[in-house]
Amino acid sequence: MTGLIVFDVDGTILDSYTLFERAITHYSEQNGMPMPDYEAIRHGYSDPLKFDFKWGIPLEHQERHLGSVFTLVDQWSMAGLPENTPQLFAGVEESLKRLRDNGHRLAIVTSKPEAPLLHLLELHGVGDLFEAHRTWDDITRRGEKEKPQPDMLLSVMRQLDVDPRDTVMVGDTIMDVKMGRNANTHTIGVAWGMHPVQHLVDAGAHHIIDTPFTEIVPVVKKIFS
Repeated sequence: MTGLIVFDVDGTILDSYTLFERAITHYSEQNGMPMPDYEAIRHGYSDPLKFDFKWGIPLEHQERHLGSVFTLVDQWSMAGLPENTPQLFAGVEESLKRLRDNGHRLAIVTSKPEAPLLHLLELHGVGDLFEAHRTWDDITRRGEKEKPQPDMLLSVMRQLDVDPRDTVMVGDTIMDVKMGRNANTHTIGVAWGMHPVQHLVDAGAHHIIDTPFTEIVPVVKKIFS
């Protein structure tokens, strides 16, 4: 049996954390803010009103500044400088093509805005592998709620006419896993991104991959066997 495999982007198929750290450093220096605790941001950015990033600012302002950092990352990644262009993790292109050749359909659900997403997918030559995508723009365009709410994932499944039982959500954060669980899909948590394995397990991931990206192919095969 084949199915729909839905991927998050940053930290899942794109190695963007180093650029994210550099953007935090630049933003903090430009705004006269102390350097935050990078690990605190990495593990707690999904709930900035709860986790103290030790940024020298009140918790209620962290989300706004974090959003500005993400915007800076997207601006840098579209500017064309090689050092500011997140690369695909090793094995991504090969694995996506193998999944497609095995009869699976591929899609993306990300918090990234649409313009930088499409730019990077085209740059890396993998855009044509995906049949559908949902981005930050769809929160306004379609009135869909952000992760971990299931709206964008359910929207993709409706567009492609795929049942939750035949869908797998793949991501590196608890928001991705919870979105998949909230949409009643299978979930795969990958351990090379933002959140550590225990966070993904606690969020309810059905499967964890902490080996190379190519391990996704046999795990998906196991899910549908």
